[in-house]
Amino acid sequence: MKAALIGAGQIARQHLACLKSLPDAKLVGICDLSPAAAESAAERFGVPAWFVNHREMMEKVRPDVVHVTTPPTSHFRLAMDALEAGAHVIVEKPATPTLEELELLASRARKAGLHLIEDYNYQFNNATQRILQLVNSGEFGSVVHVEVFIALNILGPDGFADPNSPHPALGLTGGAIADFLPHLASLAHLFVGPHRTAKSVWSKREPSILPYDEFRGVVDAERGTAVLGFSSSSQPDALWLRVYGERMQATANLFETRLTFDGPRNVPKPLRPFFSGLDEAKAIRRAALSTLLRKFKGPGAYEGLWELLARTYRAFAAGTVLPVTATEVIEVNRMIEALKPREPAS
Repeated sequence: MKAALIGAGQIARQHLACLKSLPDAKLVGICDLSPAAAESAAERFGVPAWFVNHREMMEKVRPDVVHVTTPPTSHFRLAMDALEAGAHVIVEKPATPTLEELELLASRARKAGLHLIEDYNYQFNNATQRILQLVNSGEFGSVVHVEVFIALNILGPDGFADPNSPHPALGLTGGAIADFLPHLASLAHLFVGPHRTAKSVWSKREPSILPYDEFRGVVDAERGTAVLGFSSSSQPDALWLRVYGERMQATANLFETRLTFDGPRNVPKPLRPFFSGLDEAKAIRRAALSTLLRKFKGPGAYEGLWELLARTYRAFAAGTVLPVTATEVIEVNRMIEALKPREPAS
């Protein structure tokens, strides 16, 4: 499959590095409004052609798949142009600023027999997939509840709140936190399915240019319930995934490699906390080493993105079901829409 990218920023470099490693993908072009950025990325990753106009790129290299890795407010037009050029689209999250725009893209893709995929990378982290395997095997039992919580300082000098360099995500409803809602909602959807009702609370603890710096959401879904959260004040940085099943419970920090399970134990009840603590200590030691090693080899913190792209291109080549379907993308974004703030921040 011939692949091309629109956008040559930080996340694009991960897409490019992964694509170079895939036998089912052939990089044919990259485009960026900055000639220097486009040329530099092309040279670094061995892309044969670079452009500053995405329509010219698609006309000249005729890609089968276009990756849209630009700021979110530009996604709709770029993705629509790619679909109209006859290419499948893999778009970074959030796919579009509004649900209406996303539904237009999905409709266009469906009519053209093309695929629209949003990057739900944390679904494909090793820890998430391990939990999912146990759920699908029946060993975990039916999932009754899931919690997803991101603690991330977006107010610091490297965050979203620099008044001298406004982040593109500030143009989204909900501001910078909206950039992370696809992570929260896609993980919830993976374990409990489409939402039926959702309620949210958005607040602001610290003075900044951000409209909000705290978010909490409660979701009633088809297969269970979910609580979602984002905090820019809580430290240290983490992405906690907690899944509660009828037979087991699982806890993972997806910013690291930590994963622990807790289930019934054939020991006297007073001893259960001891064995649970022992298992957790072992998991933390393993995670500390594997997280350190992950920083020096392979995809590192982007393991989920690399796995998603590998599975996607294998599915393209084999003509099988994609790991992220258009139906899932729509359902996740409908959940996000239900969680967005209804009134402007005060």
